[in-house]
Amino acid sequence: MRRIVAWCLGNRPVVILFALLFMGAGVFSIFRLNQELLPSIEFPSVFIVTSDPGANPAVIDRDISIPLSNALNGLPHAQHVFATSSQSFSQVVVQFNVDSNTKDDLDAVNQRLSQVQLPAGAGKPLVQTFSFSAAPSIIYSLGAADGNLSRATLEAQTVIAPALQGAQGAAQVKVVGGEQNAVTITLDPLRLGARGLAPFQVTQALQAVQVDLPAGQSLNGNRVVPVEVLSTVHTAADLRAVPVGAGQPSSSAPPSIVTLGDVATVQEAPAPVNGIARTDALPSLSIQVIRDPNGNAISLSNDIHSRVAALHLDPSDRLSLIEDSATGIRASLNDLLLEGLLGALFAIFAIFLFLRSIRATLVTAVSLPTSVLVALLGTAIGGFSLNILTLAGLTIAVGRIIDDAIVVLENSYRHLQKGEPPRLAALNGASEVSKAVISSTLTTVAVFLPIALVGGIISKFFVPFSITVTISLIASLLVALTLIPVLVSFLLERRSAPAAGRRDWSHRVYQPILGWALSSRLTKAAVVLAAVLLFALAVGAVASPLVAKNFFDFGNTEQLVGAVTLPAGTTTEETSQQLKSFETAAAADPGVKLVQVTIASSDFGGYSAGFETNQARLLLLVKDKHQAGAVVGRLQQKLNALYGVGNGQIQTASFGPGSNRFEARASGQDAEALRQASDLIVAKLQQDSELSDVQSDLAAAKPQLSVDVDPKKASAHGLSPRLVAQLVAQALSPMSLGNLGGSGPPVSLRLDPAFVTVDRLSDLPVGAGAALKDVATITNQTAPNSINRRDGTRLVAVSAVIDGTDTSGISQRATALVQSVPLPAGVKLDTGGTSEEINQSFQSMFEAIGIAVAIVFIILVIFFRSVVTPFVILVSMPLALIGGIAALLVTRSALGLPALLGVLMVFGIVVSNAILLIDFAERARETQSTHDALTLAGATRLRPILMTAVATVVALLPVAVGLSTSGGGGLISQSLAVVVVGGLITSTVFTLVVVPVVYSLIARRGRVGAIAAIHDLDVEPPSGRIA
Repeated sequence: MRRIVAWCLGNRPVVILFALLFMGAGVFSIFRLNQELLPSIEFPSVFIVTSDPGANPAVIDRDISIPLSNALNGLPHAQHVFATSSQSFSQVVVQFNVDSNTKDDLDAVNQRLSQVQLPAGAGKPLVQTFSFSAAPSIIYSLGAADGNLSRATLEAQTVIAPALQGAQGAAQVKVVGGEQNAVTITLDPLRLGARGLAPFQVTQALQAVQVDLPAGQSLNGNRVVPVEVLSTVHTAADLRAVPVGAGQPSSSAPPSIVTLGDVATVQEAPAPVNGIARTDALPSLSIQVIRDPNGNAISLSNDIHSRVAALHLDPSDRLSLIEDSATGIRASLNDLLLEGLLGALFAIFAIFLFLRSIRATLVTAVSLPTSVLVALLGTAIGGFSLNILTLAGLTIAVGRIIDDAIVVLENSYRHLQKGEPPRLAALNGASEVSKAVISSTLTTVAVFLPIALVGGIISKFFVPFSITVTISLIASLLVALTLIPVLVSFLLERRSAPAAGRRDWSHRVYQPILGWALSSRLTKAAVVLAAVLLFALAVGAVASPLVAKNFFDFGNTEQLVGAVTLPAGTTTEETSQQLKSFETAAAADPGVKLVQVTIASSDFGGYSAGFETNQARLLLLVKDKHQAGAVVGRLQQKLNALYGVGNGQIQTASFGPGSNRFEARASGQDAEALRQASDLIVAKLQQDSELSDVQSDLAAAKPQLSVDVDPKKASAHGLSPRLVAQLVAQALSPMSLGNLGGSGPPVSLRLDPAFVTVDRLSDLPVGAGAALKDVATITNQTAPNSINRRDGTRLVAVSAVIDGTDTSGISQRATALVQSVPLPAGVKLDTGGTSEEINQSFQSMFEAIGIAVAIVFIILVIFFRSVVTPFVILVSMPLALIGGIAALLVTRSALGLPALLGVLMVFGIVVSNAILLIDFAERARETQSTHDALTLAGATRLRPILMTAVATVVALLPVAVGLSTSGGGGLISQSLAVVVVGGLITSTVFTLVVVPVVYSLIARRGRVGAIAAIHDLDVEPPSGRIA
């Protein structure tokens, strides 16, 4: 390393030029980085949604979900196949191993699906995966103040969407919901029966006239002219005149022609495209902008907003911004600038207090902007985006990247005090500590490597964070060993040695303590025992409820989400009417600025089959996100009062991994046993005051009519049970007949809803002279609202919202409650939700911590060529936990993934301080006894250890106290910084006292050499000003 430092000092202009070039490239890369809220991570699941209009959950389960699940079971890398069958929809989710290849998984699923034969009425399965980039980046709501949603829909489709489609970075612009003209044909069973017709005959007649097909070619002279047969039905009036059959003739009169108007009502009117939506009580639709995975969220946002501002919309339109992911990115950037700059200023000021020299302080401070800009350059080269994870990494790294420069500068100054010229002092100072600096930086880097090695969703999510920190630390190491010596040789001057015996306050406090600790075996044992006791208390606090534990907390957001479930069978219109009461109450709340309600929508982010007619989704925006919790409390009371406890719930929206729900799952083949288990689990969970919205997916059974066909009676009328079932399905399920005239409004055929009752449905004609009552028995029954399966086995899920901050503790308590339930025979139980996520993530992080310790140990063995010395250095790691856990207790922060990342980081930092101390003691033992070498090492390395510790702590204080106002990256780094600050404070003290004591207990006695060699080591620590 000495040769490299010497080359840098011999080529100082070249080193400075390269440093400027890298900094310039870093500045340039800032404008080239893709900016997004979260990393583009694809989750290891494939979603298959299939529709079959009119089919009940049992039919969906039998005809779609079970065949699809059977076909998908046994796929390579697949863990489970989940299936949910609800009214008209089947959703199958194949859950793969986290580390599997998503593209290969998708191809395998599509290949299996191509071999499945679905019912004729079922649509083509929609197959897709999920990633953060696939979610809408920007969502607008367009409300119609004049109540004319059809006009607003047309404007959204023809004006707004085309204007936004060309925005920079936009992959797709979708108009979701709204109204459009539709033709509805409502059949009258009485009039059909009077003319001897059945609904299927009308269907066949209408399908026959809806023609718009190529018929071939014809010759016109020497030219070939294509021929197309077109329908003459273009209006509702044309439809009414379409012949649909012949009436029953009398004995003397010919049969009369029956037109559609004779047996049905034909109406053209606006109809909802996709459920009902209202925003601030106005009928509304959504406009969603999907970002290109390679697009820049901020550039897209800026372009979209400028295009929206240039729109000239109808005065009755109310365009409201619901969501913009760029808002969080901008806020996180502000956090980085605020916390990073404040942290850097605090760190520089702390260094100045130690060095008392502006020039020396500026030399050290150079490492901050250089390392951060090089980290940004590396992030761009590595293909990573600028998101809240990488921003959090940069914010946290500010506290560590100045440490190497401090060590090099401080040691170079010692040589200046010995009278060496600046260039020689820079060479000797950097060379002597190069081993300690390199090993300490590599050990800090090493603690982040296991995050990529353990795999899993945690690895995918936090790899950008780890790589950003790693690049910045490596950059700080290169700056410390190349640029800092050059600047020392340029800016600092030779100084005289301090007066003999002169010591500053830190040495006057520290040296007597260290001397006492090393004075006898009794004092050494007392120090070790005290450290072990404190460590045991910290571990006990983690295991106890004193330290809250959660998975991931993104803090408060301005979005609230919720749902309302009314009694099964409630119509869409009735659900819409009842939700108006909540809309009025929510709009009157002083903390709410927007209220949106969506009813019976089949577009639920594209990954779910949608809501039933008795369900509604809620989305609200609050004026102050810091008051979101209070608003949630008030609105939950309103929901309970309006719809009953458990039928409506609302909570703050969560982003990224993690949730606040507990889930217990019971599986078995007996449906009645599952229902009993579900009731018992719900009753048990309702006993916990910190669990709310306890509900089972079996809780609501919906009414249905059961038609039992008698084969003998059906055969007597020339029918079969299967044919009768098809005729009933055609009569009861709205059937799409395409578009009027090929390009006009959509046409649907349905039976008059007034006849879908036990007493009137029985008169439904099913054949010539035969009504349904003649061939079948019709009864009222109840059926499950949905049917769930896992790997083909029936599954019941009971979920609850966790209201407390200690999500892990509450989940464990809920698990114990559930496990105490006496389950019926044949029912198996397991738990999931937040509890499962926390356990899996904590296990992954503990594995990462274990691997990190092993890697650090290997690096130390390589550098020190000893097993004993690395063991002594590693003693500092568990000691760091004492302060880290204490800091969590004091700040009432939860132990989650960010805090565990803080544990990893503080491990790397405290090892660096121990290396500085023990490396010097190892060299001193060549000439002195172990006791004297440790005393000398403590006195000499006290100042650089204190400088690095204080600089890191003060740099992270703005993050730890939560100066950020946006959440996102600030919230990720806050608990991380709390652990680092607390751990570093206590570990610095223990490193300076406990580590020397442990070293003295297990290291062999050193050799005593020539007295002259002692003078090469500074017995008295340097002090005074640096030029």
